[in-house]
Amino acid sequence: MKSLNGIFKAIFEIGKWLSKMMYLHLLWVIFSLMGLVVFGVMPATTAMFTVIRKWMEDDNDIPVFQTFLASYKTHFLKSNALGTFLVAIGIFLYIDMKISKQLVQSFYLHIILLIIGFLYLITLLYFFPVFVRYKLKYSQNFKQSFYIALARPFETIAMVISLILLYYLFNFLPILLIFVGSSLIAYSLMWFASQAFKQIEGKKAT
Repeated sequence: MKSLNGIFKAIFEIGKWLSKMMYLHLLWVIFSLMGLVVFGVMPATTAMFTVIRKWMEDDNDIPVFQTFLASYKTHFLKSNALGTFLVAIGIFLYIDMKISKQLVQSFYLHIILLIIGFLYLITLLYFFPVFVRYKLKYSQNFKQSFYIALARPFETIAMVISLILLYYLFNFLPILLIFVGSSLIAYSLMWFASQAFKQIEGKKAT
């Protein structure tokens, strides 16, 4: 009987967690569209990570909508400014790689650009977790994300693996992508980032 109660309790908790993730994903979609996607996706993503961070800090009873909305409004301008910068860097690197491959055809230059591109991508993994965890100036968000990505390689690799696994999961069950896609990705990244933060902050405290 106890084992059955344990199973039912586990199923209930999983269902409860999934319903929260579905609701958060829905908010992300709605608020991204409210900003015409271009101006909405960055603050909506920031708001989503804010809610997840509070959940991971055992603040499970937060008013999700109010917390999401407050973060969306507070970080609207700053997140869009940083997002524009990130996109610009990404486009610049992509164009450089295309030129290097098709016109310059320098093997060493292409390798250098690939390394820079890789560093850019792993910095992106930590960008939103760092943004919602620490109150930093514009440039410091990038520096801190870059530093943590290199300082905690285990968590960085785990993030990459989790994204690969989610990619295959979404291909196998596309309905998950439709209903919980953004929130599952954000939860995975925030969880590993939180482990990295704890390790780094623990070392600084000693």
